[in-house]
Amino acid sequence: MVSERLSSGIRVGTLAAATSAGVLVGLGMRHGAAFAPFEILGRAFAARFAGIVPTAPLATVLGVALHVLWMMLWGVCFALFAARLRGGALVMAAVLFAGFIGALGATVAPGALGAGAVASLTVAQTVFLLALLALTLAAGMRFARSRG
Repeated sequence: MVSERLSSGIRVGTLAAATSAGVLVGLGMRHGAAFAPFEILGRAFAARFAGIVPTAPLATVLGVALHVLWMMLWGVCFALFAARLRGGALVMAAVLFAGFIGALGATVAPGALGAGAVASLTVAQTVFLLALLALTLAAGMRFARSRG
């Protein structure tokens, strides 16, 4: 049972990582900075935990990996939380969960949005990111169940 939920969570997290990264790249492209949030996240992590300043490509790869790890964490947590939900209850749980992630990111865990935490998003862009994340969580659960 737990391994089934973990497997579902990994699928949900993978989809959430792809969707949220796509949103960040798309929003960044408008400003000529498609990969900037990932590079900034990678540089900050490397400086804080390794005491190094990586090259731009290495920082970007590290930032993407960190972003994926955050989204995997949220996917697994959501799968554990919403394993038995269906239909409207699943969608509502996904909206509440994405709101929870946004609240964490705005208060006690600034990195909770992965690269979105350093992306200099407007309020509207953050809401857009969270709305797509909520839809992805719900759709990911349906996808994971159909594959399981």
